[in-house]
Amino acid sequence: MSSKRALIVGGSMGGLFAANLLHRAGWEVTVLEKAASPLTSRGTGIVTNDGLRKLLEMAGARYAHELGYALDERIAFDREGKLLASCKLPQILTAWSRLLRILLDALPPERYRLQSNVVTIDPGSANELARVTLASGESLEAELLVAADGVRSIIRKQVFDAPPIEYAGYVAWRALVDRGTLSPETQALLGNAFAFSQAPGEQILGYPILGADDAERVLINVVWYRKTSATQLNDMLTDIQGQLHADGIAPHLIRSEFIQQARSDASILLHPAWAEVLASSPELILQVIVDSTTTSMHKGRAALIGDAAFVARPHVGQGVTKAAGDALALTQAFDGTEDDVLAALARFSALRVPVGQFAVDQARRLGAVIQPYQAGFTSWVEHYAQPDNLIRDTAVELEGVAHLVRAH
Repeated sequence: MSSKRALIVGGSMGGLFAANLLHRAGWEVTVLEKAASPLTSRGTGIVTNDGLRKLLEMAGARYAHELGYALDERIAFDREGKLLASCKLPQILTAWSRLLRILLDALPPERYRLQSNVVTIDPGSANELARVTLASGESLEAELLVAADGVRSIIRKQVFDAPPIEYAGYVAWRALVDRGTLSPETQALLGNAFAFSQAPGEQILGYPILGADDAERVLINVVWYRKTSATQLNDMLTDIQGQLHADGIAPHLIRSEFIQQARSDASILLHPAWAEVLASSPELILQVIVDSTTTSMHKGRAALIGDAAFVARPHVGQGVTKAAGDALALTQAFDGTEDDVLAALARFSALRVPVGQFAVDQARRLGAVIQPYQAGFTSWVEHYAQPDNLIRDTAVELEGVAHLVRAH
């Protein structure tokens, strides 16, 4: 190709991995992020693994301090605090915002554009460049268009004939608390382990992470999964003014009655350590758990990566690694003298669609215990009702997701 321009729609994890990897492979990249200010994320921890750390290195990411908080123990306990299972599993846990900053710092700042809201897309063809139009009226074109704009991707919606997103039947309440503010008893239980508890229709886990901008500050990140009907969900996503936020509700808009009910339920159903974290968190974040799949990750000159292509439930802890692996596979599809963009994207899609589906399927199996009567998952409910199986398989590296072994 005489010109190698890539437009990357979405400036979060997947977009930044794609931008950094393509930039280092000689592409002229432009990241289009619709937000007006740098992205932040409340209450989100990231479980890193060997593959993700290798991908960070390949993307040019550097960090002066530790990437995250190093753990080597996992535990499961019941409401009374009885230890049900434990195992050794070394991992490094970090904050979403911390990882994002590392990736941003690796990219030349002029390659990242804020307030760039894409409203229309032409994916192009063998003879026509891809083109996007911004809300400002500006039009941009490129040899390659990368959709890294997440689960509600406008490119997926406008260009791809992909299946609709499916609600999984449960939500997650997320909490984030400074470890030093918790009671000594809670710090002793949750402060230095990846911890789990569960009951029918409920599962909660937590682990320490380093603060986004302060390597000395340790936070406890907690995720509480709760079975929730579609009717209940719509009510929870409706703010005090009666407006439904179908794509997710901001923490400050959640009606106080739901926050109070969650904290009250926690004090009744959960071990006091969990209840303390949920009560102490400055805010509770409501995450709607969904499944999203596709049969193709390319059309014309457009490629889907990360959550724009597949969304696996958080149980597998592979969202960032999958997005990074997609970005690497996309970059490597153009290795050598490849001039045929459509052929390169077809190879990329053929490699990564099975990987995305594999992650979604494993996440469904892990989440089945929260919906014990879901058809077709009875054996998995029984399997992951066993604490030993749960702590061994949750948020561990899945083979092939990081795409670090070349396909030949």
